[in-house]
Amino acid sequence: MDLLTDPQYPKFLPLCHQKEDRSIYFKNKPLPLCARCTGIFLGIFTLPFFHIGLIDPSILALLFLTAPAIIDGGTQYLEWRESNNLLRLVTGFMLGSSLAILVVITGRIIVYSL
Repeated sequence: MDLLTDPQYPKFLPLCHQKEDRSIYFKNKPLPLCARCTGIFLGIFTLPFFHIGLIDPSILALLFLTAPAIIDGGTQYLEWRESNNLLRLVTGFMLGSSLAILVVITGRIIVYSL
């Protein structure tokens, strides 16, 4: 299936490159987001449900969660190695989780500064 001819896929084009070889397939159809972007959005939307009140977000947590995605994406971009979809999904989830933590930290800074 060509991602560009399916009417639902152009909606996601501003969010993701949508390369079929980097997409997760469901019922023999590629999802409209690549594995890493799928992980990012899963991390953004699921972390708040599982961790509200359970963790004290810190900059160290942000670095811990962000580093694997930077290393995986960076080494792949430099063509030092080829990543795989499971690794892209996991590192994307960690990056998305760090973005959710960043929102929590920013919210706390704003609330405490009032």
